[in-house]
Amino acid sequence: MPLELHPLVEADLEAYDEIMKEAFSGEIFQLMYPSAYTAADRDHYLAKSLRQWRKHPDTIKKMKVVDTDLPDTDPLNKIIGVADWNFYPRERTPEELKAADEEGKDDGFAPHANVAFMEHFFGLLGESKKKILGGKPYIYLHILVTHPKHHRRGVGKMQLQWGIEQAEKLGLPLYLESSPMGRPLYERVGFETLDWLPFDAKQWGLDHDLPHALMLRPAKGGQGQ
Repeated sequence: MPLELHPLVEADLEAYDEIMKEAFSGEIFQLMYPSAYTAADRDHYLAKSLRQWRKHPDTIKKMKVVDTDLPDTDPLNKIIGVADWNFYPRERTPEELKAADEEGKDDGFAPHANVAFMEHFFGLLGESKKKILGGKPYIYLHILVTHPKHHRRGVGKMQLQWGIEQAEKLGLPLYLESSPMGRPLYERVGFETLDWLPFDAKQWGLDHDLPHALMLRPAKGGQGQ
């Protein structure tokens, strides 16, 4: 199969954003950008992402899966899936955790973002991570997406295998949030559901729940394990 896994590079960021938009076009994305996701919103997001990536290259690892059979003229640089990993290989103090939270707020929000929803939803994600892991060392799978046209080709599995290899080299647990649809993939590679995000979608105008599983793959391997 002509699929290859490589580190993402800065020139790939627009393709990265396009794949994210295609993959996250569902209800959460609609709550985040209820009126529109415009070029100005994209530019804000990409600039913020690039600043953080350049500032914390040892923490933020962006990966891509490319299909080498796609033509050189492919508008997405042959990229069919992307992943964002955050590495926290040492214990962090409460002060360091607070500083990281504050840094994430420095760039504000995109022009058409639903600020109230984003503060609420991402606040819940952050508080859940702190409750489960605190300042302990771990690796966080922040984003794992495959372009909808390339589902069921093993793209997510390739990305996960890379992350698992890194975690086992370092002897660290892996943490992520998952929709019910994604849970079976994660369970097959050793993730366990610890809890569910306390998010009430009906509070934001939906007539049904949008559950998110909080999942952990325990530490294995590594020196001292």
